[in-house]
Amino acid sequence: MPSDEQRGTSEQAVAVDERAIANARGAVGAVRTASETVDGQLATIDERANSQADEIASVVHEVSDLSATIEEVAASTDQVATRSEDAAERAADGRLAATEAMEVIEAVRETSEELATEVEQLNDRIDTIETALAGIDDIAEQTNLLALNASIEAARADGNSEGFAVVADEIKSLASEAQSQADTIESALTGVQSAADETVAQLEATTAQIERGADHVADTMDEFDAVADVVSETADDVQSVSAATEDLADSSESIATSAEGVADRADDIGASIGEIRDARGEQTEMLREVEDALSTADVAERSRDRLSTGLPVDEHCGGLVEGGQHVLRSGEGVPVDDLLARLVVAALADGRAVSLTPTPTLDRETLADAFGAAPGDDSLSTATAEDRLFVLDAFDTWNRGPNVFDLQRRSLGEVNEETDARRDAPLLIVGNIAGEIAVLGEQAAREARYENDGGVFEPTDTVLNVVDDRDIDDTFAAFYVGAAEQVFRVTGDPGDRQLVVVESPGVAGEPSVRLDRRERPGAPSTR
Repeated sequence: MPSDEQRGTSEQAVAVDERAIANARGAVGAVRTASETVDGQLATIDERANSQADEIASVVHEVSDLSATIEEVAASTDQVATRSEDAAERAADGRLAATEAMEVIEAVRETSEELATEVEQLNDRIDTIETALAGIDDIAEQTNLLALNASIEAARADGNSEGFAVVADEIKSLASEAQSQADTIESALTGVQSAADETVAQLEATTAQIERGADHVADTMDEFDAVADVVSETADDVQSVSAATEDLADSSESIATSAEGVADRADDIGASIGEIRDARGEQTEMLREVEDALSTADVAERSRDRLSTGLPVDEHCGGLVEGGQHVLRSGEGVPVDDLLARLVVAALADGRAVSLTPTPTLDRETLADAFGAAPGDDSLSTATAEDRLFVLDAFDTWNRGPNVFDLQRRSLGEVNEETDARRDAPLLIVGNIAGEIAVLGEQAAREARYENDGGVFEPTDTVLNVVDDRDIDDTFAAFYVGAAEQVFRVTGDPGDRQLVVVESPGVAGEPSVRLDRRERPGAPSTR
């Protein structure tokens, strides 16, 4: 017969094998969930790839049309550039003509100014002639007076001076004729003076008009300069646009070529997705074979002892599998704190020690209420003081006290080692996956899921992990669900919950019990 030591070693080895099998089940569950997720993603990718291929084909067509349009724009741009150059040349011709007109106007202005000067000089000469005529008038008057005096003197001479009288008459006649000629010249000079004055006025008006014309021509030249500048800039811009359009045409052709290449690659992706889908089918078959093998290995586990949950589901599944792994899974808004509290009290009453990582909402009062509903003198403070209950506070929601460990200040490994050293009974480990993530980080929590809490606890200790679907993704949760001998799922509404046994060794179907709106079951008896 084997010795007690040999039997203990054999039982421990079996427990280790069972733990490995549970981990394998969990890994298969995680792979299956990931595979299902991949299937969905592949279907989405396939649909998007087909849609993308259609869109790319449309892009190729649109780019081809765009290339044709760009070529038309380029041709029109060339025409505009040619017309801009013609306009620039005409603007330059206009400026040249305006410059020539300005030169002519300047010449006319200079001539007008010279003519005005000559007219002024003529006026001066007329003034001189008028002065001379005035002197002639004076001489004629004096001559007349002299002739008159001669006639008087001839009359006094009593005919002795006939010749003198004739001379006097002749002088008078000449004086009258000189006076007449002077009057005629004066009249002519008056007309010349009037015409000269009118000419001066007209010259002044003409000069003013010439000045205004010169100003207009200067403004015209400025406008021609501005037009020439604008036309030149426009021509440059049009040439730049033309060059850019040609580059754009080249780019659009490159885009069309690239789009065709992308379309070909999209077709290749579609073919690759089909190959992946075929490979996934083979993988699914292999997973079924692995699951069948693990199910065969599970047969030996079904004869193990059971641990009471303190919940009405025990009559359907017999309680937790001792030394096994279990999952309590809850959906959004469905509370489980009271269920965990009753489970802890039942385990303590059954002679177990408990390591509890509470949910963020499971407080001291809720757990104390569960102790108050149990028979005997057992209480929360007594359990912690006697090293039967160890509380691992991952969310910093518990007040400090005996055996309440702040995981924000102490490492999870250190606390587990202290718990294992101080407990003196088989252990029920109530874990909280959201709490592990909060303490370790998601990546470290994922890596730690294959370990038995770092190898600290015994393989025969019982584990129940709380998985809240609000905080844990499907792939992460699938491992714990797959690794569990039993999975309990809380469904329904906060005031009308049901506890469903999703998977239980040796029990067919999925039995469930109503948790609310019914008479509360009594607490389990101690042993």
